[in-house]
Amino acid sequence: MSDLNILFPDPETVELNGRDVELRAVQLRHFELYGKTASALVEVFSAASVQQINRYAEKHSTELKRVLRVTTSLNRWQLWRMPASVAVQLMAEVIRVNSGFFGAALPALARAINGAKSSSD
Repeated sequence: MSDLNILFPDPETVELNGRDVELRAVQLRHFELYGKTASALVEVFSAASVQQINRYAEKHSTELKRVLRVTTSLNRWQLWRMPASVAVQLMAEVIRVNSGFFGAALPALARAINGAKSSSD
C-alpha cells in the first residue's frame, strides 16, 4: 500500500494568505513542465542567495505559475495576482509533496527496466 502512496500521494493542504490551497500530485501529462521548472528551481536554491532567488522568481514567474496551475487548487486569477516570491515558496512545497515519487518511484522503475533488459539479453 505504501507503493501506491508514492505513485499517488494524497493531496496536502497549506495555508496561503488565510486560504487553504490544495497541493496535488503531478500528472503524467505535466511531467515535462514540472521537471524542467522543478529542476531549475532546486538548482537555484542550492547555489543562490536570497536576492538571486528573487530575481529568478521575477524572471520565471510565468513558468512557476503554469506549474502551480496544474498542481494546486488555485485558479488563473489567483495565480495572476500572486507575487513571484510567493510562487517560489509555493512551488517549493509542491516539490516537497511530489518528492516521494521522483525520489523513490522513478529509480525503482529504472531498476526494473534495467533488470528486464539484462534478463532478456
